[in-house]
Amino acid sequence: MKLNLLAGLTLLLTSSAIGGVAAETVISSSCKGQKECPVTVSHKEVTKLENSANNLTIVESFQLPEEKVSTVAELTVIPQGNAVILNSSPKAIAQLLPPTDSNGNRIFRSTRSGPSYLGVGLNFGLTGSGNLGDRSLVIVSKLGLTETVSVRPSVFILADFVSILIPVTYDFEPQQPFGDFKFSPYIGGGIAIDAGSNSSYGGLITAGIDIPLSSVFTVNVAANLAFLNNTDLGIVVGIGYNF
Repeated sequence: MKLNLLAGLTLLLTSSAIGGVAAETVISSSCKGQKECPVTVSHKEVTKLENSANNLTIVESFQLPEEKVSTVAELTVIPQGNAVILNSSPKAIAQLLPPTDSNGNRIFRSTRSGPSYLGVGLNFGLTGSGNLGDRSLVIVSKLGLTETVSVRPSVFILADFVSILIPVTYDFEPQQPFGDFKFSPYIGGGIAIDAGSNSSYGGLITAGIDIPLSSVFTVNVAANLAFLNNTDLGIVVGIGYNF
């Protein structure tokens, strides 16, 4: 009974003395056949030991906080936190986030869907008698106005006349549905103009996606519905040079 009481008092005095003292761990390791060979470890590091064939081996360590340790329990606390795994390379991420200057300000001509571009493509007409309803060569472009808004002028070229589309679009955040495939959708509306002998103009609805190939090129796929003399619908597939 007296022995137990004495042990309890000794433990209480020892644990209370820990406060205000920086932690220092002394371990034993293999030392030329000796059973005990003291080795001092940095006072900022706590180690987990493993007994293997009568030799103690360090198998894990972690850093202690800078402030002094007040309780034994704090020595065994495992830091908690949220880990985020990036499956993409920094180069690929930079293609999707709006570029910034050296001061961290967004570059004017980009949006969150990616940089502005100028390129060429083909239109595959589905309905209508105008350029949108026929197969034609297309000059495609995107110019960022704000982080979420772009203007996307395009020119449809046939043998005898051209059509001009001037839509303003809302650019959504980049999407990554599977693997490394990424795309940025957008939707908007504007005006369509047929500049031929029977010139006309009317409303326009457009929707599409931008697919970054690299920091230099972007693939664009868009559906355009124009309300001219007829209702014209076409699908454009193009590639643009980023700037």
